[in-house]
Amino acid sequence: MSKLNTITPFGVAFSGWLVVCCVGMSGCEKVEKITTYPVVKHDSLQTSEYLANFERAHPKPERMIGLVVPRATTLWFFKLQGSVEAVTARENDVREFLKSVQFPTNEEAEWTLPAGWKKLGATEMRYATLVLDGEPQLEMTVTKFPGRDDLPQAEQVVMNINRWRGQLSLPPIRNEDLEDQSEQISIADGKGYWTNLVGRPRPKPAGMTPPAQATMPNQANAEPAAEKSAPLYNKPEGWTEGPSAKFATVSLQVLDGDKKAAITVTSAGGSPLLNVNRWRGQVGLGPLTEEQLAATAKKVEVGQMAGNLYEMSQEGRSIFGVIVENQGQMWFAKMAGDTPLVERERERFVEFLKSLQL
Repeated sequence: MSKLNTITPFGVAFSGWLVVCCVGMSGCEKVEKITTYPVVKHDSLQTSEYLANFERAHPKPERMIGLVVPRATTLWFFKLQGSVEAVTARENDVREFLKSVQFPTNEEAEWTLPAGWKKLGATEMRYATLVLDGEPQLEMTVTKFPGRDDLPQAEQVVMNINRWRGQLSLPPIRNEDLEDQSEQISIADGKGYWTNLVGRPRPKPAGMTPPAQATMPNQANAEPAAEKSAPLYNKPEGWTEGPSAKFATVSLQVLDGDKKAAITVTSAGGSPLLNVNRWRGQVGLGPLTEEQLAATAKKVEVGQMAGNLYEMSQEGRSIFGVIVENQGQMWFAKMAGDTPLVERERERFVEFLKSLQL
């Protein structure tokens, strides 16, 4: 017997005993030749491009702390997000700052800025940006959005907390989970819902550029949103940038004489049934039941995901509405307008949905 050492195709050495036997007078059994060859090391595959793609697809966990303050007709949002260590180091300062927040009116907020913090001017998307003292530099965003008369205030808070959770790839909570998943804290002028989240930011699709900056809008009855992120898409021929639409992150339109169809993409909360029934109300149709909703849904491609398409029409007005869930966040793509034009643009709408990266 002779001991044999060799390398497997996976580059792992093992030892064993090779037994050579002679059977009768026929001689020894033939032993096949062992072939060895090198295997490329894994780390040689980690080019800069590979590492960049891996980092994009597997972002490091981040922490988000934020406060939702519901007022009579407005919801206010204070949010700080960054590395777990950086945000944790600022948490006490943020809590102290929030105690000073007050609202002279529903449209205005005031506070006492801590030493070293800076306030940047308002933008189209933000009421204010607050730059915190220290390194690494972090920014707190302050935004506000109109409340809704058709939903209880607590449900609106949950919808917006779920948007934040979706931004960190966390599943949504239910309305009844609000008290367990948030903390009510007192501020100078009332109370707010404090949220503390840790998760992985949603990966950004590579190879595409974001659309033009979405703007704050004025279209009634659109789905609410706490924060605007910019989906990526290919704009069909004949479509143009549309007027700003309330809470929409994408606003496009197509015109034909006096006929018009508006295309919007919005991130929101609430059940599919609630949102579809709101759309139906916009064209004068009555509400559906859960069973009826399931029967009317049509599957449609939305980027790499599957969504449900709902079509509704009455008296010359039509809405094609699509609902898709992406990592716990609900997205809505809608084409609404004059029925002949909406029907004519059906194929372009489907192609738009296929290109849409949320």
